Amino acid sequence: MKGFLKWVIQFIVALISILLISGAPLLIAGFQKGEFLWREYFEALKFHVVTIMNIRELSIEYSTGRVFKEVAVFPKIIEYITYSLQLLFLALGAAILIALLGTFITMMFKERARSRVKLIFYFLESLPDILIITLAQLVVVIIFQKTGFLVSKIAVMGDERIYWLPVLCLMILPMIQLYRLSMITFESEERQSYVELAKSLGFSKSFILFMHIFRNAIISVFFQSKKTMWFMLSNLFILELMFNIPGIMLFMYENISGVLFLITVLSFFVPIFILYSIGEWYFIRRLRRGEAV
Repeated sequence: MKGFLKWVIQFIVALISILLISGAPLLIAGFQKGEFLWREYFEALKFHVVTIMNIRELSIEYSTGRVFKEVAVFPKIIEYITYSLQLLFLALGAAILIALLGTFITMMFKERARSRVKLIFYFLESLPDILIITLAQLVVVIIFQKTGFLVSKIAVMGDERIYWLPVLCLMILPMIQLYRLSMITFESEERQSYVELAKSLGFSKSFILFMHIFRNAIISVFFQSKKTMWFMLSNLFILELMFNIPGIMLFMYENISGVLFLITVLSFFVPIFILYSIGEWYFIRRLRRGEAV
């Protein structure tokens, strides 16, 4: 019960913090003019809360030539949020799975071969995300020119959806980061005394890796993946821009406002917070029961 209460307090404090940040541009604008727009700031926060509560009535100004008209964003905004979250979580899941699989395979190598593999991945980690996206799109174009086979569309048109190529581009750098962190964790576990004991009892290397080292290392990898998630969020905007993806990040960029900022941040924060809270609860319970080793 105490843990649940702590979770609720953290969640509420985070929501209040996001709300306060959503009105910060108004305060900054006032500071630049030498004014303290506190009343306007709190009026803006009140407006944001009311708008969120009545999201069905939210609209934006849309220009057609010289004519401006109000366009409702609900329920279209739900589609933008859903599409962005699908890409984000698919990429995160793929990055974690491939990183762990790569770590498991690399750990089976001898020390010299293992060092070479790590060196290659460390080099790849320095590649910028824009370069990876551009190269992926270029490869698709070259394959189409040579074979006439379209592996994947390189941009979204209209209401269509593309998944595997954006997910691939979004997961590459996070996968490399998680692989590096996983290798550090696995190698640290490999030096523990229980591994030497298991070896002396005649257990195979693969058995020790999967049944002992993996069970302990996965907890550390899970907590480290939080940083990777926020790194992926920063790359998501670039991905949506270069693939012309109708996601919430690109929508907010094209229609920037305090309310849309608040909606965008909440649409990512709430599912991520719930996901990691459940994960923390599960792994902490395992540690308390002594199931890790």
